[in-house]
Amino acid sequence: MIWAYRPYKNPVAKKRYLRTVYIMYAIGFLLVAYRYYQLGFTDRFLIPSLALLATITFFSALILRKPKFCYTDVNHIYVGGKKIKKSEVEFHPDFQNLTVEIKGKENRFLYFERKEDLEKFLKDIGYLS
Repeated sequence: MIWAYRPYKNPVAKKRYLRTVYIMYAIGFLLVAYRYYQLGFTDRFLIPSLALLATITFFSALILRKPKFCYTDVNHIYVGGKKIKKSEVEFHPDFQNLTVEIKGKENRFLYFERKEDLEKFLKDIGYLS
C-alpha cells in the first residue's frame, strides 16, 4: 500500500513542522538583528536580510505543502528512507488525529490525510480485520 500526506493537512504533523519553521525564523531574526547591529539600516543590511527572510518563508511553505510518501510491503514499512520491520513494532492508532504511533527500537509517527488511508493501512498490517 502506498499513501501520501501533506503536513499542513494533518494537525499533528503541522505542529511538528511548524516548530521547525519557528526555529528557522528565530535563527533568521537573530542573524538580521546581528547584521543591523553591525551595519545599521543601510542597503548592505536591508537587501540580504530581506532575501534571507524571503528564503525562509519560501522553504517554510515548501516544507508544509510538499507531499511525503510512505509505503508498505509484506514485511516492512518504508517511511522517510527508513525501513521498519512490521513484526518488531507495536502499533497505536489515533483515529482522531489520523496518526499511528510505532513503538519499537525507535518511536515514530505515521501521518495520514484521510481516515480511509488510515483504515486501509491498519488492515494492511493486520491491526484491523
